[in-house]
Amino acid sequence: MNLNNTDLNLFIAFDVIYTERNLTKAGEVLGITQPAVSNALSRLRDTFDDELFTRTSKGMVPTTVAQNIIEDVRAALSLFRNTISEAETFHPKSARTTFKISAGDLSEFRLLPTLIKSLTEFAPEIDIESYLTPRKNTPRELAAGNIDFSIDPPIHSDPSLRHQKIFEDDYVLIVRKGHPITKKKKITMDDYLALSHVHISNRRLGLGHIDMALYRLGVNRRIALRAQHFLVAPFVIEHSNLALTSTQNFLSSNNLAVIKLPFTVDPVVLHLYWHETKDADPGNLWMRELILKEYAKIQKG
Repeated sequence: MNLNNTDLNLFIAFDVIYTERNLTKAGEVLGITQPAVSNALSRLRDTFDDELFTRTSKGMVPTTVAQNIIEDVRAALSLFRNTISEAETFHPKSARTTFKISAGDLSEFRLLPTLIKSLTEFAPEIDIESYLTPRKNTPRELAAGNIDFSIDPPIHSDPSLRHQKIFEDDYVLIVRKGHPITKKKKITMDDYLALSHVHISNRRLGLGHIDMALYRLGVNRRIALRAQHFLVAPFVIEHSNLALTSTQNFLSSNNLAVIKLPFTVDPVVLHLYWHETKDADPGNLWMRELILKEYAKIQKG
């Protein structure tokens, strides 16, 4: 192979095709048309003298040659991007850029007030965009640069993602002050199941973390309200006898009481994710450290 005659953008196209397994989706990520992706693939086939991808009913399946070279290609692209990044400098006081974070409403509730306060003081021209990316799309969105960070449980196994634990909190039962159950020093499982509960989920159907734990114990609870957003829950609980099982960190109202759960459930754990190609990017690194710093404050309470 003569690199003097090879367009390095072809290797970027190869990486995206390998990830997406679909030429149309690859074009969307690359910001080019599907015919242009097909043309890039044709040139790659000529370069490597191999089909590289075979079209099947399940998408573009990589050949043995493609599987053998993908890690080297990704390593080379990462090195190239990091070399460019390291040559740049980042000055937060004068930087004018936007960082995009994938976060649910509860993560926004925890992070954004303190993050914006710090940015106002140290980086007044930096903007933040926060919206929830479906978790199955997170690796692709980070790889494409459509988001810079994602705050998620430790569920992503894509080797191109970097991550660090930022938060852990135990579940508790939250009710209004004066609720009849607050008269008990310790509640039983029967007490818990006798309550009417609030369940927060952006899905229409399916069991949540708490309900899965109860299912494993062979019991289930009554869900009197299934809503999309956590931040509505305190207002509902304050004016009703409904109960919410959430993290203690979520408690922000003086009119709410906390009760220890009568069963064991794993704590909430959150990680901050970013793509390996941004590992050495000065701006990403600065924002990453700031988010970690803010979450350290949140964790201490």
